[in-house]
Amino acid sequence: MSNNKNTFRHISDVLKTSVLQNRGGQKVIQRIVDAYGFTSRQALCKHLGVSQSTMANRYARDTFPADWVVICSIETGVSIEWLAIGNENESFLTVSDNECSIKVKSDQVSNNSYSLKKFPIETFKNPNQGGQAAIERLVEAYGFKTRQALADHLQISKSTLANRYLRDTFPSDWIIRCALETGVSLLWLATGNDSQHHDNSSSIVHLKNEKIVDDLLIDGGYIALDRFLLSPNMKKPIAITVESKTYIAETAYGDISDGYWLIDIEGKISLRNLTRIPIGKVKVVSPTTNFICDIDDIKAIAKCYSVFNKHI
Repeated sequence: MSNNKNTFRHISDVLKTSVLQNRGGQKVIQRIVDAYGFTSRQALCKHLGVSQSTMANRYARDTFPADWVVICSIETGVSIEWLAIGNENESFLTVSDNECSIKVKSDQVSNNSYSLKKFPIETFKNPNQGGQAAIERLVEAYGFKTRQALADHLQISKSTLANRYLRDTFPSDWIIRCALETGVSLLWLATGNDSQHHDNSSSIVHLKNEKIVDDLLIDGGYIALDRFLLSPNMKKPIAITVESKTYIAETAYGDISDGYWLIDIEGKISLRNLTRIPIGKVKVVSPTTNFICDIDDIKAIAKCYSVFNKHI
């Protein structure tokens, strides 16, 4: 074993077995479907850009989809640990990399989904690309000096590590374990982007940002802000940017209540004031128009709780 004196978080033997022995794939795939808010594995195939036969093969063989777990965790913010091993009662949504986790019922994740855009990183979607650089980041994250020390820690043979390194095979399974044990940013381990370590004292959270352009939701990357600016009861917050204003909104809501909402009306996305009216009606108000309709005639996506206005 390596003489490195760093200490790492304990992760359960069940999780290690699932990842390293390549088992438990069926339940993991279902949790990935739930995390995205999809209703079928076919929808997941389309989002990941993989064939249905690839999905069916992994599902039938119960193969642990380490690469998909990495992608899903980065895109959705759902924790690797829940995706990899799960829990009967709840999932864990990480809104930041500073270990500030918020518990969310899994039905809230699935029932309140909105159109997801692909994360603009393709390297780790190719299993035969980016492996050498990723392995070097693993060595650095653990604080080791050599790849041999990494092999010792992961309890794999030197030849296994050398084979992946020479073939440039992306080590999704090792990345999952490293992120859990070290707390190093998953995005950094996977791509080299982002900071390796986040400043826990800064309480910074990273929210998915959606822009409204021509009545459509467009991927706006991520925004960073102090978590104390969020409502304490928020479970799955997002940011919504329209021109010079950025709204912080909650996608994991219950019933529609009075307030400012991101809504979908016949495929057109907009922000509107909503007021409930008996029975089963809602008044929809914008600066240019207002009307009353059945509550089922609109699709609520998220309720806004705060707004930041940029003046130049």
